[in-house]
Parts: sequence; C-alpha cells; structure tokens
Amino acid sequence: MGGFDVAFQKQLARETWTLYAVGILIIVLRICARIKRVGVRNLAVDDYLMLLAGCFYTTLVSCLNAIAQGGGSNLFLPEEFATFTEQDIKERIKGSKVVVVSEQAMLNVVYTIKVCMLIMYTRLTMGLKQQLAVKFLSVFVACGWLASELAFFFACRPFSGYWAVPPPDPQCTTLVHYAICQATFNLSSDAMMLLIGLPLFLGAQLPLKNKIALCIIFGMGSFVIIAAILTKVFNLSDVYDTRYMFWYVREASTAIYVSNLPLIWPLLREWFPILRSSSPPSGYARRTHSVRPLDAPNGFQLKGSKGSRTTGDNGFDVLGTQRGDSQECITTPSNAWAKGIHTETTVEVEEISLADLEKSKTSRGFDWRNDGEHEYRATITTADDKHAKGSHAV
Repeated sequence: MGGFDVAFQKQLARETWTLYAVGILIIVLRICARIKRVGVRNLAVDDYLMLLAGCFYTTLVSCLNAIAQGGGSNLFLPEEFATFTEQDIKERIKGSKVVVVSEQAMLNVVYTIKVCMLIMYTRLTMGLKQQLAVKFLSVFVACGWLASELAFFFACRPFSGYWAVPPPDPQCTTLVHYAICQATFNLSSDAMMLLIGLPLFLGAQLPLKNKIALCIIFGMGSFVIIAAILTKVFNLSDVYDTRYMFWYVREASTAIYVSNLPLIWPLLREWFPILRSSSPPSGYARRTHSVRPLDAPNGFQLKGSKGSRTTGDNGFDVLGTQRGDSQECITTPSNAWAKGIHTETTVEVEEISLADLEKSKTSRGFDWRNDGEHEYRATITTADDKHAKGSHAV
C-alpha cells in the first residue's frame, strides 16, 4: 500500500471529514440534550462511553487520512522492495504503525457503540422477557471484542512484524485472519441487535411520525451491516484495494448516527415543531375525568385499573399504574360524593426516566414511586381555582 494519487487523497479527505463533522455534531447534540434533561452530574455511563467513542472516531479518521497522505505501509508487491530507498523504508515503517492504530481505533469505536446500544436496550427491556436476549447478546459482544483483539495481537508474531519492512509473515500486512474473525462477530452481533430491537419498536403504540423516524433509524442500522460487509469484501477480495478506507469511515459514521439519534430526538422535536406529534406517544396519555374529593379538605382520588395507591401530604390520593398502562380512570364513591361535590379534572400522564425525575422531585407534598426504571408523572389541573394544582408520580 503506497503511492496514493492526489485525487484519491482529496476524495478520501473530503468524504471522511464531512462524515466526521456530522458524527461529532450528533455526539455534541446528544450530550447537550442529556445535560438539559438530567444535568451534568446525572449523565449516564453510556453518555461517557459515547464521548470515548468520539475519541476513537477522531483517531480513525485522522489515521486513515494520514495513511493516504503518507509514504505507504508494509503492504506492497514483492518486486517493489528492491526499489525502496532508506527513506522509503522509514516512511513505510511509520505508515505501518499508523495502520495498527487505525485498526484498533476502528475495532474499538464499533464495539464502544455496541455497548452504548446494549445499555439502551437494557433500559428499554427492563422487566420484559426480551432482557434475557439482551444479556445473552451482551456476553456475545464481549466475547466478540475479546476474540477480535486476540486475533489481532496473535495473528502476527512477533507483534513488531506489523511495521517491519519487509513483513515476516503475510498476516502482518494483509490481516486476513483478523479480518475474518472481526467480521464474523461484528456482523452477527449487529444482526442480533436489529432482531431484538425491531420487534420492540414496531410493537409499540406510536404515532405515525414516530414510527417513520424509527424506520429511518433502523434503515440506517441495516446500512451499518451493509457497510461492514462491503469493507471486508474490498479488504479480503483484493488486499491492495484501498476502497476499504471509505467503507471503514462510512460504517463507523453511520453507527455513530444510529446510536445517538434516539437520544437527541426530544431536542429535535423542541427545535422543529413539525416533528411533534398531535397525538401523544406511547407511555403518554391525556384524559379528562370526573374526580370525587376524599374526606380530606383538598383530597382527590384518581383510580386506574392497576398499581398501588399513594397519598401525598397535600391530600392527593393517586393510584400508581404500571408502566405502559393507559387505562381510563374511574370514580370511587366517598362521603364527599354523597354531599354532591363534583370537580372536573384533567390528568396528563407522561413517562419519564428516573434520571430525569431526580430534577423534578422538588415539589413539596408529593410521593414518588417507581417500578425500577421509569416513573409516571401526573399533572393535575382542576377547574376550581380553590383546589390545589401540581404534579404527582403514579
């Protein structure tokens, strides 16, 4: 590998840095969206892992461009070695070391993103039978990363052969065995992620706009697999074909986009009203009901079909529903009802994450309960201004 023409260098730089700029922008938007929702101190593990993925991503794009603009590597035709000067050999040794760094950057950016996706899947499947599949996939991904690293570090012996000119073994320059191992685990784990995630989202009760957005995201996830396949096709069919460099960045970039778009969706909806659905998304319900006051002076009772009841200091008596419930509230007879007291109440129920909830627990007089991962917040506004207004978790 060497002697890249100027046209190739410019094309590679133009495409890779453009994709890179979009990817870094999306990562920044994700972190900004998360900070806005939970604060800097409440950022989750996957937020920090995504920053790490951004570092690997930066290393990958920088190294690929450095290789193209450098003096080549230890991949060359056997008859070319006799024509190398001492300076040529030094340049190729330097380029070969950059190749090693780029391969590690590519492997780790891909697997760091996989871990972020698995963390998100773990949250989504909390309490569901699909979580067992997520746990299995987590173990499989860990084994895949370990197997790929072992293949990389032991395929070429001694390890310094990766930058030796000439190389002591073809595996030190072609990386065929490593490429096969990495492709096997990478493609299979990506396919399993799609098989687990697709039924979850397709089965959700979502507005059409949200489903279209999810279809786009999963379509991009499919492109990640296609890019990974084409990377190995170009790499293994012809070890001297440099087009794999384009597909490395395309695969990594698309993976960055797919793994971050779901988390910046709330921010995009805030900036672009057209993305807001007129109907509430899954986990969000709006109802207007007749609510009968309890015996307490300012007490109200909301009753659903499931859950345990909680009563706050301000007298709100709310029945906690299970995650995903959108049952109609019904009225419960009380002594106050016998006196003819009747109040129209609007109840808005919104599913929020526990991390988001931490910032909301500042209202006095309310009980907050959770099911381990999510809580349900009810905003109660009465038609009678004499009664209290506030939020309550159910």
